[in-house]
Amino acid sequence: MFSNCGSNTTKIVYSSYIDTLYQMGIDKYIGLEPTMETTQTEANNSTWEIYYYDPSSPARCFNGNQYIVSLHRGDPQKVMLYLEGGGACWDYSTCYNSVMAKSFANPVQIGGMLDTSNAANPFSDYSIIYASYCDGSVWSGDNDVVFTDTTTDVTATTYFHGLANLSAAITLMKQNFINPRSIIVAGSSAGGYGTFMGYFVVRTQYPFTRLNIINDSGVGLFNPTQTTLFQHILTTWNIKAIIPSDCLKCNQQMTYLVDWVLNYDTNVDFGFFSYYNDAIIGSVFLQMNTADFRNLLMSVTNDIHNAHPDNFKRFFVNGSMHTILELPSYYTTKINGTTMAQWTADMVTDTSAWHDLLQ
Repeated sequence: MFSNCGSNTTKIVYSSYIDTLYQMGIDKYIGLEPTMETTQTEANNSTWEIYYYDPSSPARCFNGNQYIVSLHRGDPQKVMLYLEGGGACWDYSTCYNSVMAKSFANPVQIGGMLDTSNAANPFSDYSIIYASYCDGSVWSGDNDVVFTDTTTDVTATTYFHGLANLSAAITLMKQNFINPRSIIVAGSSAGGYGTFMGYFVVRTQYPFTRLNIINDSGVGLFNPTQTTLFQHILTTWNIKAIIPSDCLKCNQQMTYLVDWVLNYDTNVDFGFFSYYNDAIIGSVFLQMNTADFRNLLMSVTNDIHNAHPDNFKRFFVNGSMHTILELPSYYTTKINGTTMAQWTADMVTDTSAWHDLLQ
């Protein structure tokens, strides 16, 4: 842990790494404030504070709708940032015709690891910041684009404000939990993809806090036969600026950001969940057949696990379903007798029981 031990050289390298994150502008939207607050009580009797952001602020949905973040107060020393999923879009068709991305922000949706009333939930006592998804850019965009429907000439200004929305949630977290003992950044689907940027922004605000990143079904892959589309998406969302110049493979697959991070930051663990044949990511988003998707999934994650076996581990299972953290299957899906709930608990408690599990 860099805050307590290690050589001076190690500390200098880590300090330079944190400075690099600031120079990349990753914290540029920290400080965004909500304009209204309400409370709501869920069916499980958990109480949540709901924060609303003015639609004219940088925190907004891709179509201009109001942004929302929810907060549940538990143990102030144990904090979870959960990034909701909801698709992605990058042109008029995907944003407005085929509706591939969620365009409105709902308050918290309870289930799986977010159910604080479930005695089987290892995170039932956590404080939780639930960041609603509606930015269309997997929590990473920082760009306004005017799209035109080629068949009708209708135009739409589209706000890819994933970085701002993420920063609003993390600002709320920092204001309420100044110095927690540990932080989890978790997300499903688009929220899984969002855990990459989620790590970066959280790390700028908590440079020495122990972090655990739980990526559910958003492992950062792109179809290697569609490099033109990948580059178009990066440009449209304006996220090329956050791809480190010395991470050459990051221009091929976002997943390699984990490898780059772990070369500098060993005070973080990354846990990845996926179905081998995830139909939403593999077939719909990446347009890959099941064999090619599985081979890509294993090839890229093998590279990272082999380089960082202590800090990067997987829970990969057979099947074509999508996501687990917010579902009942979080408590029942097993590999070698270990449920996903137990695996994430082992990860966060940093025990020797946390293993790389491949079904």
